Amino acid sequence: MAGLRRECLTLHWFRDLEEAQDQLEGWREDYNNVRPHSSLRDLLGERPRPKAHCAGAYLQFCLFPRATSFYVAVSLVDPNNMVSAGGQDMKILRLMLVGTVLLAFLHPRGLEAQTPTNSFALQGARVHTAAGPPIENGTVVVQNGKITGVGTAIPVPAGVPVIDVTGKTVIPGLIDEHSHLGTYDFGDVNEFTEPIGPEHRALDALHMEVRDWYDAAMNGVTTIITGPGSGERMGGQSITIKTFGEKLEDRILKESRELKMAINARSLSHIPTIRSMFYQAREYMEEWDEYEAGDKTEPPPRRDLRLEAIVPVLKGEEKVRCHIHYANDMISFLKLKDEFGFDLTFIHSSEAYKVADEIARRNVPVITLPLGTRIGVSDDLLFGNTLLYEAGVMVSLHSDHPVVHQKLLRINAGMAIRYGMPEDYALKTVTINPATSSRIEDRVGSVEVGKDADLVVLDGVWYEPSTRVDMVFVDGVRAYDRATQDQAREEN
Repeated sequence: MAGLRRECLTLHWFRDLEEAQDQLEGWREDYNNVRPHSSLRDLLGERPRPKAHCAGAYLQFCLFPRATSFYVAVSLVDPNNMVSAGGQDMKILRLMLVGTVLLAFLHPRGLEAQTPTNSFALQGARVHTAAGPPIENGTVVVQNGKITGVGTAIPVPAGVPVIDVTGKTVIPGLIDEHSHLGTYDFGDVNEFTEPIGPEHRALDALHMEVRDWYDAAMNGVTTIITGPGSGERMGGQSITIKTFGEKLEDRILKESRELKMAINARSLSHIPTIRSMFYQAREYMEEWDEYEAGDKTEPPPRRDLRLEAIVPVLKGEEKVRCHIHYANDMISFLKLKDEFGFDLTFIHSSEAYKVADEIARRNVPVITLPLGTRIGVSDDLLFGNTLLYEAGVMVSLHSDHPVVHQKLLRINAGMAIRYGMPEDYALKTVTINPATSSRIEDRVGSVEVGKDADLVVLDGVWYEPSTRVDMVFVDGVRAYDRATQDQAREEN
């Protein structure tokens, strides 16, 4: 009896789970052979509980992802008896658990240094940071999914694996500031029956099972802003999300609130309709501010989800993203911005170059047409991006997926170079510029210390169509590896 009691209170270390389970089964058999109809309480001198059997359990401690694990096996009392365990069983269990946790961190196997899968160093490439000049023979150090070092001949911390990328090119993960990925494929991109729907959220209609997410990631597009279409005056709120990741909540950078609007075909009614909604939202905001500042003895104002969605824009907490093409419509919308003071980005912006000075004077970023598109594009539009850049306008390029597939975003930037844009700025149009315009530049958009390790490794000049993507990392996790894909293709 004493031997059994000592056995029950002893922690045992095993190299694998199967060994621990076998030992626990052995303990059960030993106890049942001694007192087949008694519980551990009976063995310990407390009142018997017929037909109860001793139970076993194990605790697994994986101190590092995918690292060597070790197991702690502990014999426990019958779980059915724990309901009434105000006494010795619960005390024993508590002591075991506390001791196990302490031993887990003190045991020599738990102290072995292991490297998480999202820590590595890229070494030997030409690194385009989008925050300064290219770094030749550069090193990028990533630890726990964040960039911790960028430069030439910088030390790599012990235990961090080095990936040799000599002769290759590294750029930041690309950002598409206007897309319909995850919404277009299933008809959720427009709500034509509700032309004013600022409360609609892309998150609520997002489809994650379409292959285009993977296609975007494997072509270096690591972050997108996707959302409603342009069939309504106020289509709803976009979502800012990464194209790869294990958990959806970890991929989302901004869940909603950026407000999509659309001005189409020089309509007489579009601007007045939007202006009327801004007036209503401002009155609604003032009513609620007055109520919150008071003693709240009166009933609160009526809740209106449409107006409530516009209030953050009026407060400067979020911005308007306006689908627009014609220069005269842009001037009208800029006057609306002057009147209400909201933050604004133009999308598509076909004739933005005609009013570049007016746009620049108000510091309005512009997302310009994809340079490979479903409609004929004249040379003045193709040169328009450079004219906007020269006027001091922050320019970003987009795909408008599925109008132009997300995978061609990098090629669009190369086309901008063909029509006069400097190479370093062309890279910014698909990296740091859209990040800044979308207010996520603290996380993504450039290869800088402290930012998410969203990185693209290429086998040649970044803007050349013949250049292929070799590897893509999102939050330091390898989302795509061409070598692995080619091998799998050959095997199949």
